[in-house]
Amino acid sequence: MKKLLLNIMAIMSFTACLTEHNVDLTLPPEAPQTLLYHQNDVVKPFTVAFEGVAPETMAEGVLSYDISKVTLLQPSDTTVVEDSINPFTINHETGVIQYIPHDSTKLGAYLIDVILNNEVGTTEFTQAYRTLLEDWRPKVIVDTEDNNIELLIDNTGQPLSSVVLEVAVELERCETSDVKIDIAPALPEGTQLLLHTSGYLYFTGPVDKTSYTVVLSAKNEFGASQANPTLHFHTQVASSVERPLFEMELTSNYKPDGLSEFEFEGMFFKQISGPEITSASTWWNINRERNNHPNQDRRENFITRCYARTIESNSQSEHIMVPLASFDAENLQSIITETGVIFNTGVDITGDQRIEIRVVGETEYNEAIANNDVASRIDNWSLVYTTAEHERTEKGWFFVHHTADEGVKINDTKLKVVVLYRHMGESNSGYMGLDQLKVSGRYLLFD
Repeated sequence: MKKLLLNIMAIMSFTACLTEHNVDLTLPPEAPQTLLYHQNDVVKPFTVAFEGVAPETMAEGVLSYDISKVTLLQPSDTTVVEDSINPFTINHETGVIQYIPHDSTKLGAYLIDVILNNEVGTTEFTQAYRTLLEDWRPKVIVDTEDNNIELLIDNTGQPLSSVVLEVAVELERCETSDVKIDIAPALPEGTQLLLHTSGYLYFTGPVDKTSYTVVLSAKNEFGASQANPTLHFHTQVASSVERPLFEMELTSNYKPDGLSEFEFEGMFFKQISGPEITSASTWWNINRERNNHPNQDRRENFITRCYARTIESNSQSEHIMVPLASFDAENLQSIITETGVIFNTGVDITGDQRIEIRVVGETEYNEAIANNDVASRIDNWSLVYTTAEHERTEKGWFFVHHTADEGVKINDTKLKVVVLYRHMGESNSGYMGLDQLKVSGRYLLFD
């Protein structure tokens, strides 16, 4: 009896002590039922550490968080990440997910299962936190047929073309100013190899008669580029010579009614797109412009006048004018064109009505003519001149005498020169033409 009384007194004393110190003996009503990460499915750079935000839960009691499983989802595979290489940890008290990259971290979507405990029990929440890790480091991409590039120089070491035509550089997640160009051996003092914002490389001065190895790399806030392209420049001494190729010589009028293609004065004329002309109409009226030519000194020049015609509400058409002869393409460095361009008052000023001069390998040209698909191919032919480069602020008679020198590379032994007349505005009118066409080629001569 005495022992029973002592036990009762002890229990009363313990209860009084807990009450005095405000200890709550009430258990949570249930194990955790909810867990929500509001900032979920985030995309992050895999090279930078980060942490998420605390999750929301309705669970009561003393809570404890843990990670039960991390799954890596990739396009070709799904794997469970081993604890030894798991880049994710969790704050056991707050539930905040933390990411710290290491050498074994892979790209892909990570699905994280989280365990939430209280005094009543434990609940596992599958894929409670999800994130996608991507590589946000810069990329330097080189578009070239061959990483071994012949760099042609004169006897003083000056490149015949400061621009490296064989290489185009594309950048991802960085700017031109972020690119580093390492070259060995070093260039002569005062000479640099630079990258233009348009994506081409160019030398600023003379180089030595040697071979250079060039490595392109870049950095941004997420790290350094990894697959850094390498180029090898091999210098070769050469000179250049300009050779005349073609000069238009028109000596008479010609108005080819109803013809979509014909030959005249050593040139081939052909319609490549647009409505079919009627027998009583013509696209062309090769003639002088004695009264209205803006340059009266050239009023006796014949003009290859190509008209815009509206046929069944369609005024869009394209025509080509091609010298019958083919020209040497081997060792060709550039094409030089001298033109006299005239637009009459009806031609718009947007550039949709324009004249272009393009060059193409003879094989490609012949295939396009044989298959009657010049229109679908011609934009891929090298553009050496376009009237769209001349600024016009108002309609009216327009004339410009212009010389252009454009570097080209033709993968054929012979080339064709193609003059393209484009009436491609929403509504076209008037005529445009050439009163002069002279074409030359600059060819390389090797020591």
